[in-house]
Amino acid sequence: MWSYIVDLFRDLSPGVKRFVATESLFGIGAGIFNLILNLHLLDLGFSKEDIGRITSLGALTIGLASLPAGFVVKYIGRKTMLVIGMLLAFLALIIFGFGTGITMITTAQLIWSLSMTAIVNSEIQLIFQYCRTKKEETSAYSLLFAIFTLFTGIGTWLGGYLPLWMPGHSTLYQNAFFVAGGCLGLSGILRGLLLPSANGQAAVARDMGASAAPSSEQPKKAHAYSFMILLALLIFNSGFTFGLLSPFLNVILKFRFEMADSGISGLLALSGVFFFIGSLLVPYLLERMGSSKAFVLLFLYNIVVVGLMALTMPGAVFAVLLLIRGTGFTMLNNMMDSECMSAVAEEDRNIFAGMRTVSRSIGNTIASYWAGYILAGNHYSLPFLLTAGALLTGFAMYAWFVRGRLNRRLAGSYS
Repeated sequence: MWSYIVDLFRDLSPGVKRFVATESLFGIGAGIFNLILNLHLLDLGFSKEDIGRITSLGALTIGLASLPAGFVVKYIGRKTMLVIGMLLAFLALIIFGFGTGITMITTAQLIWSLSMTAIVNSEIQLIFQYCRTKKEETSAYSLLFAIFTLFTGIGTWLGGYLPLWMPGHSTLYQNAFFVAGGCLGLSGILRGLLLPSANGQAAVARDMGASAAPSSEQPKKAHAYSFMILLALLIFNSGFTFGLLSPFLNVILKFRFEMADSGISGLLALSGVFFFIGSLLVPYLLERMGSSKAFVLLFLYNIVVVGLMALTMPGAVFAVLLLIRGTGFTMLNNMMDSECMSAVAEEDRNIFAGMRTVSRSIGNTIASYWAGYILAGNHYSLPFLLTAGALLTGFAMYAWFVRGRLNRRLAGSYS
């Protein structure tokens, strides 16, 4: 595995290597923040309802701002948008650390959401811009996500100890925000200094090859948008399947299997290792099987595993299924993101990034809202059955409407 990772990293373009290397700081900062935010707010005296409203405001902001962000990035550039997003994240965490009232906390949440909007609507297009081939795009995305996942886990672990090592004044967690903010701010500065500013000669070369074809072979704009809408619907399904389960796994483990909090945190932390492995396996699977067969295999794998998780079983068996489900789910979603973005023409990627974020956010929001009511009724198996059904729907959508056009695009035919 280690030699595979070394070979994967060694063959990447210089811009991609710098991007991936600076992702580690982003992951550490995000991991600390994700662990401490709710604990900090509870210690400040915020109610669970307040926290829910603040969280919902963040999701709504990302959803509303993503499409405009897709147009803005076209004019200010992807690297500029990414660096602005990283620095806004730094600012948000500093405000979270100093804020004690609802006004400052809400302001911090809004800035954080805008920062995430800027990042998710620029980072994938930018790293793809540095790639020389479509194959490298898949490797770059997989390695980027793997590094982010690994270092988010490290950040989560640090977030559990920083309040003990360096307790704050307003709450124990105050100074941990400043550490997380420092990681994100440093990552933004390094990316501003180290990442190439050119428009991506590799991407330009690929597009010149496409534009050299006769004009009759160029995609009509209406066809391009209809294709992006199909891809956005597929990613909506991805967001929906994520929202049904992932936000509530700790609740399911606690009440379905009466697992202790320490056991839950340990199992979910171990899941991060399987996410990391899944991310690294995507390029290997695509190289061995090709996009079409890999999609079929991963859809069926995920449907079977998540369906089994709905059955009555001992907690130990469920834990094993949870881990292998994490690997397959990560592989499917990473491949979906990277292959869909690779299939979109370079000039349309900024707009598609916004469509992708909005569609995933809507799917996630609907599913999470629905799953909350299901779990409130103590129906702990039903979310798994619904996820299996949603995955089957996504597979049917892919097989009937997306696969042919996606394969042609990935092969270089934009007709």
